[in-house]
Amino acid sequence: MVGRSTRALAGLSLASRVLVLVGGLVGLVGIAWVGLYVAAGSGISKGATVLGVPIGGQSRAQAAATLERELADEVAAPIPVIAGGQHAQVRPSRAGLSLDVDATVAAARARSWNPLDLLDAIHGGSAVTPVPAVDRSALRAAVDRLAAGVDRPRTEGSIRLGAAGKVTPVQPVDGLRLSRDRAVDALAAAYLGDYLTGGGRMALPTAKDVPEVSAATLTRAAEEVAVPATSGDLTVTVEGAQAVLTPRDIAAALTFDSDGKGSLQPVLDGESLHAAVADDLVDVETPAVDATFRIRGGTPVVVPSQQGREVLPATLASAVLPVLTRSGPARTVTLPLEPSEPSVTTEVAQGLGVVERVATYTTYYPSDFPPRLQNIHRAADLMNRTLLLPGKVFSLNRTVGERTEARGFAAGFIINNGKLEVDFGGGVSQLATTTFNTAYFAGLEIVEHNPHSFYISRYPEGRESTIAWGYKDLRFRNDSPHGVFVTTSYTNSSITVSIYGTKRYRIESVKGPRYDPRPFEVVADPRPPGTTPGTCVATSGVPGFRVVVTRIFYQHGERLKTEEFRTRYEPENEVRCGSSRPKPTPTPTPSKSG
Repeated sequence: MVGRSTRALAGLSLASRVLVLVGGLVGLVGIAWVGLYVAAGSGISKGATVLGVPIGGQSRAQAAATLERELADEVAAPIPVIAGGQHAQVRPSRAGLSLDVDATVAAARARSWNPLDLLDAIHGGSAVTPVPAVDRSALRAAVDRLAAGVDRPRTEGSIRLGAAGKVTPVQPVDGLRLSRDRAVDALAAAYLGDYLTGGGRMALPTAKDVPEVSAATLTRAAEEVAVPATSGDLTVTVEGAQAVLTPRDIAAALTFDSDGKGSLQPVLDGESLHAAVADDLVDVETPAVDATFRIRGGTPVVVPSQQGREVLPATLASAVLPVLTRSGPARTVTLPLEPSEPSVTTEVAQGLGVVERVATYTTYYPSDFPPRLQNIHRAADLMNRTLLLPGKVFSLNRTVGERTEARGFAAGFIINNGKLEVDFGGGVSQLATTTFNTAYFAGLEIVEHNPHSFYISRYPEGRESTIAWGYKDLRFRNDSPHGVFVTTSYTNSSITVSIYGTKRYRIESVKGPRYDPRPFEVVADPRPPGTTPGTCVATSGVPGFRVVVTRIFYQHGERLKTEEFRTRYEPENEVRCGSSRPKPTPTPTPSKSG
């Protein structure tokens, strides 16, 4: 048979012999190719792994189930990070990071007619890189949470000017911020990557937040401007009158602002400078007068504004600024008087809508303690004829000022640590309570009020307010589109506060019953009784309780809204003066609601 084939092949031409040989080789390759395809099987390449989990030879569905089961811990493992020296962990479930199982399985080589893939499938697959699923909005939110613990704002330098002329540069400090976009990209790229086996922490990118003005620039401004500026007095001459700006005055008005290009520019507060020289210029200046109101026959009438002739703060600051670095006789400026305009002109006042009485309230008090009367009357005079523009906040402390003997106040009764004491300004809370109720029934926004620590029977329960300089105030906002004009009047036994403007609401007040009663105690005070500071004030006990007052707003006959005021009154202890031994505490009789 072979011999016949050989003889048959020998009888062919050369071209024919070549074609026969090539055909035979192609047939052999085809048989081998089909054999490899059959041998490779129908699943994923043999030996294929994902993060060490073998999935070779499995169908895609089997491989997906294997990865979901075997990589559950790796997928949920927190990513340890460090940024700006702060250690933290990013939890994938909260950061929008997960394993895209389908994409990972698809990335694993399976049987195909590509001979290279077939050889790889026969001899074993390779490690398959896991494909993460990234919710970038959730990842950005996680990075923002990290940034809250990393970011620190830069601190701009400043120049501290002491009252005694001492100049101290306060050096700037670099800030730090997490580079959020780069951190998002880094976390997305690193998830399910080398950090799992690296044993360390992933460093997230940060950037310095450098202050606008360098330390060198700050020091130069201090030496070249601040030091000479506060080195001596500066004389201001206005129409023959002279006023002196002391180093203290200049230091109070001088600041430095960055120009946005790395340099510092000195800035003077003209209002502060003018206040420092105003007393010396009183004989030559005529201040502008704001428009106000007078109540005539119960109706507000505009009192016109008046133009003034003054040293304008802006002119004063501009004239003084270039002289600051001079010395000796050159530290002087001469300024003219210029027309000055009032803050509230007649036209502005006429457009404020102050046309009627919106609310009025009167409280009563005993007239047997002259210092108390003096304080109430003095505070009322300081507050009378207050004009509050729309959006502005009234502050009783700011309006009346500190209660001192030099300002016309006397020592009266105050409440201190739950006991009556004697101190300057005692009694001004009577005005605070009256003002609070007037603003309450005017429908204005109550910004701050502080009820007395224990109940005082001459005030309405839950609708009263105390005041203390520096830490307790009565404040309300003119939240109407109209002006608010406040007046006061008084007798030796009552005080009245009225608010004029444009009426917006009808206010109804509803007081609930007292609840949560608390008994008082009897305490001894070894100090002698008296009416001067440092003496004891004897009191009868009053139980404590809670109460809720509801303010109801009506507009155009319809109920618009409600607001609750919840007040807790502590018991007022019975105080025995000049004694160190308290008597037994009696069982108090509950007071009736007032």
